[in-house]
Amino acid sequence: MKHRKAKYQVALDKEPKGEARVDIGIESPGVNVAVVRKEADGWKFLVLKRAVGESYGGYWGFMTGGKRKNETVAQVVVREMSEETGLVPISMWATEYLIQFYEPEYDKIWILPLIVAVVSDNCAVELSPENEEFRWLLPVKARHLVSWKHLTQAVDNIAEELELFPARNWVEITA
Repeated sequence: MKHRKAKYQVALDKEPKGEARVDIGIESPGVNVAVVRKEADGWKFLVLKRAVGESYGGYWGFMTGGKRKNETVAQVVVREMSEETGLVPISMWATEYLIQFYEPEYDKIWILPLIVAVVSDNCAVELSPENEEFRWLLPVKARHLVSWKHLTQAVDNIAEELELFPARNWVEITA
C-alpha cells in the first residue's frame, strides 16, 4: 500500500522556486486572567467588555495583560489588575490551561497562560479606559457572555476546579 501525503501537506510543499516557506510566529507576550470572588451564592467571574477603539473593542472576556521586561507572570497579573480594574489579588494560581489564538494585528499565534486571581467578595472595580463595562457572573452566565469558545471552555474548567478550591493541579504564585 502506497503512503500518501495529506492534501494540506502537498499544498505547503508547492512553494514558488526560490522562495522558502516561513512559519507563522508563535509568541507568549502576556497573560489571561480569570478574576474570581466567592459570594454567598457561589464563585463569580469578572467579565470585562473591551472599549470601542481598543483591540477587540466590544468583545467580552477575561482580563489580559502584556509582560514588560523582566516581570514574572505574577507581577504582570498584579500590575494589570491594578491598571485595568483597581483590584488587588488575595491569591493567584497558575493553572494548566493556555489561551491560544491567532492575533491578526501582529500576524502571530499567541499562547497565554491562564491565571486565576482571587479577590475579596466586597472589592470595588474601577475600570480603566481599556474596558467600558464589567459584570460579576456565576459560571453559567459568564460562559454565555464571553465572546470566544476557548473562554467558554475556560469558564467551565475553572468553575469545576473552584469547587475544590484550591484545585490540586493549581500552583500558587506570588509577586
